[in-house]
Amino acid sequence: MIYLIHGANVVDSRRFLIRFKGNYQNLEVFNGKNLKDDAIKNMLAQISHDLFGGKSAVLIEFFNGDWGTLPKNPPEGIDLILWSDQKIDSGKLKVKNFLFNKVQRASTFKLVDALLFKNEKEAQILALQLLSSKEPIERILGILNRGFYLIYCEKENTLRSENLHSFVRDKVKEQAQMWSKTAIKKALLHLLRIDLDIKEGLKVDLALTTFISRAVSF
Repeated sequence: MIYLIHGANVVDSRRFLIRFKGNYQNLEVFNGKNLKDDAIKNMLAQISHDLFGGKSAVLIEFFNGDWGTLPKNPPEGIDLILWSDQKIDSGKLKVKNFLFNKVQRASTFKLVDALLFKNEKEAQILALQLLSSKEPIERILGILNRGFYLIYCEKENTLRSENLHSFVRDKVKEQAQMWSKTAIKKALLHLLRIDLDIKEGLKVDLALTTFISRAVSF
């Protein structure tokens, strides 16, 4: 079976993907950005002989929509999961389709996820929605601080000491892969600075949107 998980709402699609991956005992993950021609077909042919026991799948992240690079039928016993941060046209292919193309109601947790996945566009939209709904900036900054703290714990291999649900733990592990320790420290210092700037009179919307733009570049 081929599963297509796609759309501009990266936060919800990644959350869904993390849960979906839990269905498999064996999972091979590949970055689809640089895979061309028959590279995916060749990989699948090799993997079909390497995975034994349990439910198995191959995940192609950042799939670009080029269906010609995929086999018409995945190897027997192996599911093919395709994830993309944009909407992909599946045409008439037999694909189980999960489209996440609309940003749902904003929450501070979704804002943190968007930022830690380095999706600036979605993070900016969520930030402005939260401010428009009068979400206290103190709460937003506090949860952002907590998010960066958790991915730093993962970098330090101390995340196990935190009392977290398995889904949250898996999500933090994915997010931590996108950040270096230096980048996390820079983000936390900048977060502290905008907190002080806001208390000294800087407009909240300017402070938060500037922080998001700076943080994703670290």
